[in-house]
Amino acid sequence: MTRTIIRVRWVLYGAWVLAALVALMMALTPGLELLGLPPERVTFLPGMITGLPWTLPLFLFDFDSVTSLAIIFVAHLLSVSIGLMLVRSVD
Repeated sequence: MTRTIIRVRWVLYGAWVLAALVALMMALTPGLELLGLPPERVTFLPGMITGLPWTLPLFLFDFDSVTSLAIIFVAHLLSVSIGLMLVRSVD
């Protein structure tokens, strides 16, 4: 049972990292080109959702695009590192 829970943790963490990577790609024009989308489709909303709870100020206040992008990148950096510590806590 314990091994199953550990595997599920790694699968969920990997799925979240993949979703966060796609969300960050959607926030940058080179990432959109890799996804095959036009540059006009730049959006911060997926990055704001996958970066929760660190990105809550983006939902409450109106920041410029550079500040919003910086907050999203820092939020994902924090979430990846904290998530990795939580997943490896049993190992």
